Amino acid sequence: YNEYKSYLRMHDILAALSSHTKLDRDRGLEKLKIYIKSNAWEELPELLLRLNCHVLPDENGSVTAAESSVPWEQIHGALNALCVLIHHDPGILTEEFFTSCLGICHERLFHKESRVRLAAGELLGCMAQYKGIEVYNLSKDLLMVSIKNCLSRQEAANDIIQEKLQTSSDSVFHDTAGWGNLETNMKALQNVIKAVASDFDACIDDVLLGVIFSALEHTNRFVRETGYQVCGVLVSIHPKDELHSNKGQIWKHGKKFSSYLKIGLADNWSQVRMSACCATREFLLGLPPDGREEYYGELLPPLCLNRYYIAEGVRLHSQGTWRMLFQVSGVDAVERNLEHIVPFYIEQAEADNHAVREAACACIAELASKVGTDSVKKYVPDLIGGLLACFQDDSWPVRDSACVACGNFVSAFPVECRQYVEQLMPLFYTNLEDNIPSVRQGAGVAIAALVKAYSEDSITKRVLEDLSSKLDAVENQPDSSEQFSDLSKQPAQFGVALPEDPRHTDQVMYSCGSLAPKMSRGGAAPGAGGCSASHHFKRPTEAWETTDGAIWLYLNLCDVQAIRPLLLPLLSKISSATLKRNYFHHKNLMETIYKTLPIIFRTLTKTKIKPYINAFLEGLHYGLKSEAHLLRAASVECLQSLSLLLGPNILAGRIEMTSLTMYEYVKTSFPETIGC
Repeated sequence: YNEYKSYLRMHDILAALSSHTKLDRDRGLEKLKIYIKSNAWEELPELLLRLNCHVLPDENGSVTAAESSVPWEQIHGALNALCVLIHHDPGILTEEFFTSCLGICHERLFHKESRVRLAAGELLGCMAQYKGIEVYNLSKDLLMVSIKNCLSRQEAANDIIQEKLQTSSDSVFHDTAGWGNLETNMKALQNVIKAVASDFDACIDDVLLGVIFSALEHTNRFVRETGYQVCGVLVSIHPKDELHSNKGQIWKHGKKFSSYLKIGLADNWSQVRMSACCATREFLLGLPPDGREEYYGELLPPLCLNRYYIAEGVRLHSQGTWRMLFQVSGVDAVERNLEHIVPFYIEQAEADNHAVREAACACIAELASKVGTDSVKKYVPDLIGGLLACFQDDSWPVRDSACVACGNFVSAFPVECRQYVEQLMPLFYTNLEDNIPSVRQGAGVAIAALVKAYSEDSITKRVLEDLSSKLDAVENQPDSSEQFSDLSKQPAQFGVALPEDPRHTDQVMYSCGSLAPKMSRGGAAPGAGGCSASHHFKRPTEAWETTDGAIWLYLNLCDVQAIRPLLLPLLSKISSATLKRNYFHHKNLMETIYKTLPIIFRTLTKTKIKPYINAFLEGLHYGLKSEAHLLRAASVECLQSLSLLLGPNILAGRIEMTSLTMYEYVKTSFPETIGC
């Protein structure tokens, strides 16, 4: 009875492993793990081999059943089950069983279903964990020939695709499907290398390196991604007694690896860049500290830039790698390699990818704020020149980053930047009136940096005159403010791109969802764009946006102690702007005012601003009752700040003197702010 019961359980497990649904196959694996812990399973390995092929291999070791007669789900389940079995008891890898498993793996590496090919590669890695280099030696010729054959199709594939575009998508898939085998075979190679570990150093030769480096140059981004994953496993292999006098193969070929890693760290596809980041970490950390310095010239520049890259995974991983490498000595490493880092930053500020240009501007700004001035000083003209071109960028984050970076350089290098003031001022003012709020905010910081750095009366007078006129701009705001006032109201035109359309032929490819094809650098493509980030798509500035930018400028000028007395009279212009509510976006301007007002009042000091407070209370009452959540939140915070600055009783008296209605509202809704 017990044998019969065990047979039924085994039958259920095999049925689950052969199921068409992944959930059932996963459950079958879990049941198998439990079963083999408490039952005799002498016949199980043979059953799994039979399940994989429908029949046992014949006397010559070949499989007689046609592959098409075996459902791929059944093969997939059997391959995974063999991995579980080998991990549970490596002793089953007898010569006969090992040979049978290896033959099955080699055949399944070319199955039409990619999941079967991946499972076969995992089984190869599982056997290599216990059989070592023998698995690689017996599989090397098959893998190398297969990968080389797939790689050789790359050059011809581009021409084939162009021809097939005239026919159907099915034929395109057929002629490029060979790359799928390439990716999965590379995965199998990765599994074997990872399993063999440090012993694999003896197997690294020019043939293997040539195959891997060819994959890193492949057209298909999935192949490049897999190539860098294999590279990441390979570069982690070092002999246990490795020294300068006894270098392993990775260290010996370090220059080749670093050059390819540098290319991957700058790939247009974030997934490829992420794989290259992982490989770079393994490569550098695998070397002794005194052996890394020779590769910093190539790898530090892209590694630095990726700390600000838009893709979160790439950014966080690069930051983590930086901390692992340098801990607290990162600035010193940058200073030692500025001759490599500065040209790379300038080059990346002109890259086709808008996200790269944005990161480059952020990195250039970092040089001014974190690195020693003596080291950076001689590079200031080149860096400023690179930033000036970014002010005309189609992407507003690039324009914003360039503006902030220039402000940092003006603060850190006032003497070197003096010759650029006349070029920077109009660019800063253009950003101060930009449609994007954060761009206006950054411009306010940059203009204030100019005033702090150059205390000449001419610059200060010019900025204050411009500030006064821009604060008055909202008075000219028409009753109707529209976000997309310049868009055509005519029906849009739709169509299908023609195969020979040059706009879609031989163009650089980017990550899905990326705006990079639309975001031209330096304003080089008039008419480019398609979203609010486009410089050429920018609509005319609304009058209220001009005043909004002026508010941010006023806030930052408050930090310049010498001109604070000149700023006080302008508070009346700001309070007047809170009363202008005849346009749709007045709540946006009022939000900015009441968000910045607490900081302005604290900076200018209580005794100086007391005469101007009452003029803001009527607008504050409007904001407190507003249905716009951001305006209401800013107004509540402003009310609380005034209570702390003046004291609850004094604030209560001023509110009561201004408006009894407001006093009753505040008394009911925010009693703690007026001492009730």
